[in-house]
Amino acid sequence: MNKSLKSTIAKAPHGPGIYKFLDKTEELLYVGKAKDLRKRLQSYIRPSVKHGIKNQKLMEAAESVEWVEVNSDMEALILEDNLIKENQPKYNVLLKDSKTFQYIKVTVQKEYPELLTVRKIQKDGAKYFGPKTSGMDVQRIVESARRIFKLCSQKNITVDPEGTPLEGAKVAVKVGGTTAKRPCLDYHIKRCTGPCAGIVTPEEYGQQIQDLLRFLSGDFKPAIESLKKQMTAFASSKKFERAASLRDQIAAIERSAEKQIITDTLLSDRDVVAYVEDLGKNYFVLFQIRGGRLINQEKFISEGGETPAQIMEAFLMDYYSRAADIPKEIILSINPSVTLGLQAYISSQTDHKVKLLVPKLGHKDQLISLAEKNARSFAQQSRVRWMVDERKGEKALDDLVKALNLDETPKRIECYDISHLGGTETIGSMVVFKKGEPAKKDYRQFRLRSTANKNDDFKSMEEVITRRLNYLPAQLPEGYGLRKMKKSEADFIDHVWENLHDPSYKQFYVIEHEKAIIALARLCHLSDKIDELSALWVHPDHQGKKLGSFLLHKLIQSSRQKRLYLFADESLEDYYLKMGFELIKKAPDELQKKVQSIFEDKTQLSRQIYFAYQKKKQDTSFTARPDLIVIDGGKGQLHAAHDVLFAKGLNIPMISLAKREEEVFFPGKSEPIDLPKNSEANYLLQRLRDEAHRFAITANRNSRNKTMTQSALDGISGVGPKMKKKLITYFGSVAKVRQASQVQLEQLVGETLARRIKESL
Repeated sequence: MNKSLKSTIAKAPHGPGIYKFLDKTEELLYVGKAKDLRKRLQSYIRPSVKHGIKNQKLMEAAESVEWVEVNSDMEALILEDNLIKENQPKYNVLLKDSKTFQYIKVTVQKEYPELLTVRKIQKDGAKYFGPKTSGMDVQRIVESARRIFKLCSQKNITVDPEGTPLEGAKVAVKVGGTTAKRPCLDYHIKRCTGPCAGIVTPEEYGQQIQDLLRFLSGDFKPAIESLKKQMTAFASSKKFERAASLRDQIAAIERSAEKQIITDTLLSDRDVVAYVEDLGKNYFVLFQIRGGRLINQEKFISEGGETPAQIMEAFLMDYYSRAADIPKEIILSINPSVTLGLQAYISSQTDHKVKLLVPKLGHKDQLISLAEKNARSFAQQSRVRWMVDERKGEKALDDLVKALNLDETPKRIECYDISHLGGTETIGSMVVFKKGEPAKKDYRQFRLRSTANKNDDFKSMEEVITRRLNYLPAQLPEGYGLRKMKKSEADFIDHVWENLHDPSYKQFYVIEHEKAIIALARLCHLSDKIDELSALWVHPDHQGKKLGSFLLHKLIQSSRQKRLYLFADESLEDYYLKMGFELIKKAPDELQKKVQSIFEDKTQLSRQIYFAYQKKKQDTSFTARPDLIVIDGGKGQLHAAHDVLFAKGLNIPMISLAKREEEVFFPGKSEPIDLPKNSEANYLLQRLRDEAHRFAITANRNSRNKTMTQSALDGISGVGPKMKKKLITYFGSVAKVRQASQVQLEQLVGETLARRIKESL
């Protein structure tokens, strides 16, 4: 199975529709239906599924897959039947015969209309309803309708103008050409109003038929209520078989309420044309409806066009100048720029007048909505095919090098986006493309700290880029060196600090420049388990070169502890948060005692805040250096991100992609760069941005869902998901757990955990 087929299936939508497998010559191999297209298609490529001989041969021959989305399972079933009968695919065994679904027919053209079931629609003036996918349901609906509206079961009843009405009748009638002699049995048992004997006139019977037509058109509520009352009455009188029969009739009516738009009982011939624009390309879907049935779907791609009206006009001119079959009616999603002139032109290509319509309501508008839905799906399928075409990926990277004037091909591109809900649950996303293709294993998420509960996209982007670039292996500027402090240099500590708490030169790392110490920091062992990062100093003449950051990360690597601590003045909160530290409310006792001994002044003591740094395993995605950074946003987000890049002294190309006009910006330039919308390079950037946005939105949604399901029990040591469920199931709610006595809790979870729960709640 080729790579393109697997990738296309992975992007199939969840929802009802039909799918078509095609071979390398685009010949149709198989048509199938599905309630969920993606799940059904994935079953063909799942290794664990054992296929029969037919499906094995099908998948060996299949080169591509297409699908048509519909609105319901019933529409999928009907469309599958239409396409199989029309195309006779090689691997379809069922549904190739001439049988069709059933319709309900009302002969409104007759004096006394009849209610019938048929399998074929004719242009005879009758009203048709359907198609119906279940013959049993059709019979039940017809039976219910005859009972509810008291319709006669006799056929071919006509008025006899020369005849004499029967006693009590209003008109003389014939039944099948014979003069009526008496009412039928249905009339005597009060199931019929007596048209077969002329007891009701055609006008009076016509009112019953109008009620029937409303019922068959979808106004089921009065009929269902009537049947339910009868069913209840039968059940009360213990006539359970009669009640069950009515129950089945009600269920059949409710199932038939499902609407479908892909088959038209008016037997119309029409084309339905809709398009969507995506990344500078126009994706058209054309539905061909013949004899009231959707029998084919054509798809096209075009480029260019200034306005939607001009794009639609150009497509119609091109397509219908070559079309072999042009219907009398063409339904459009957008008005072309010169409708009347275009109508005349298309009409000149055939032997009948053609009408162009842009519907706003009703059945035709529903067809347009379905066509637009499939056009969007077609655009998505085209993106997938582009992604698996390595030649296009290579061309996109080459185009990007030229457009951005890069020194080398960006083999690793990172794109960043921010997602939040009014400033809450703010999440930053990083997606990675390698050689023009998504590398999902390298995707990362950031839960923002500096902008928690703040709606500040610029500062959020600044934090994300800072935290990401902090992972890059640090490098000292040329001419600077790192080493441990020598014993002979211990006096330098007193030169920098007066009365430094318990100084020891062995704990210090220094950075020197031209044989002079210009920065130093200390790793202090407060206990066997507690390490503190302290005494950070950088000479004023050398500040701004990230020497302090370099020293801190060196100390972190030197420590054997997984978690390190530090304290600082509250004015430095942002600095340490961006460095990857977390603000903590309670520090270890050893660190608190040290701080209290240093700051006797309570004012200074109250300004001190505590941080912790959790060491993690080396992340290969974070330690990899990007060749290009893309920011999802405008000039503001780009400026915030570039400031971080500049402050860290890194030379990595960076651009932003503005959402409104899809414009590409360079740092420091007010005008966007000239990148054609339909270029492969722009296509690649759009995919990057869309993927970053999707990844951020998904993370934000998951975060909100997790927050909504949290409770006061979360975070209590010993209370995991199972114990939490056990407590809430037993007591009914968290509030009742809080109200429970110590003894009640002990009976359920034991003395130790019960005490811990009471203390926490």
